[in-house]
Amino acid sequence: MRTDLYSSIRKPAKSKVALCLAIVSLVLLMTGCVSAPKSSIPIADIGLTNNHLLIQNETGFVWYDAKITIDHKYTYVAPMMTSGKSSVPLSKFIDDQGNSYKRGRWSMRNLTIDVTDTLGVKRHLSW
Repeated sequence: MRTDLYSSIRKPAKSKVALCLAIVSLVLLMTGCVSAPKSSIPIADIGLTNNHLLIQNETGFVWYDAKITIDHKYTYVAPMMTSGKSSVPLSKFIDDQGNSYKRGRWSMRNLTIDVTDTLGVKRHLSW
């Protein structure tokens, strides 16, 4: 009688453990998946407030070492910019003499972004 009771308890426990392991394996496999880039050409929406530059990275991949230049003079380098919205204070843009960008009556006339995508390819955006 004891053998029957032991085997009847043990069999369902094995199947539950196997099911649990299968679910955990599936979850781990799914978390390693990332969406494919939407475009091989960098795409971004740019916005400007009185104190910040707003960048909406719509490429679907992370930008590494993003060098952003305002009016061919003031630069800021972001080590990484994720897909989605980023906000950079205009005071972080500096020229060769260390002067920070100050927004005056005139808005910026030119903006360029040089990035390296997740595949290591250099990309250039210009507005």
